[in-house]
Amino acid sequence: MRTQMKNPTPVFRMIKNIFCTGLLLLAGLGCVTVNVTFPESAVQKATDDYVRELYRAKEKGHSPVPQPSPSLTPTKVSHGFTFVEAAWADEFIFKVDSATALQIRDRLSKRVEEVVVQKRAGVLGESRDGMLVLKEPGKLKKLFSKKIEVLVSDENKDRTELYAEVLSSNALPATRLIDVKRSFARSFQAESPSGTWLQDADGNWVQKS
Repeated sequence: MRTQMKNPTPVFRMIKNIFCTGLLLLAGLGCVTVNVTFPESAVQKATDDYVRELYRAKEKGHSPVPQPSPSLTPTKVSHGFTFVEAAWADEFIFKVDSATALQIRDRLSKRVEEVVVQKRAGVLGESRDGMLVLKEPGKLKKLFSKKIEVLVSDENKDRTELYAEVLSSNALPATRLIDVKRSFARSFQAESPSGTWLQDADGNWVQKS
């Protein structure tokens, strides 16, 4: 005599649905790509703090002390991913306060006042890649123009070293250098006075109002 199976109870169906959903979630883990190696918000906050400290020191009339300060402690970010992504994400710490980075900031501070004066006069600009640019050399007398060219060269030499140091101290690959530079570029542009020439993401130049 063959025994017929009764229809599944509601409880059985619910358990079956939960089990199937769990399998689908596990299968989906292999398809989730989470970028935790370069969280832009953490990097931007860190570079903003670094540049802000540089410009605030100018306003106070002295160089920043070359040691970590509360505003320049490593930036920690707890990523707001879904519970699936959270399984892959770790807390990210982005550092801009290594000994070398602070020494560079001290050197930058020694010329920041003149840089600001020439930015305000519309002579200098901030590129999208974090470099200082001589935009209006015609506004300068020939002898003084040479002095400003040296100023720009020295500034960019220090900035280039800074970006390389930040990349190295955070163990980031060379492919992330452009991201570091552009993050600093946004920070420098934000702190620049009215009159500064700014290059946008598309390469266009506008004068800050």
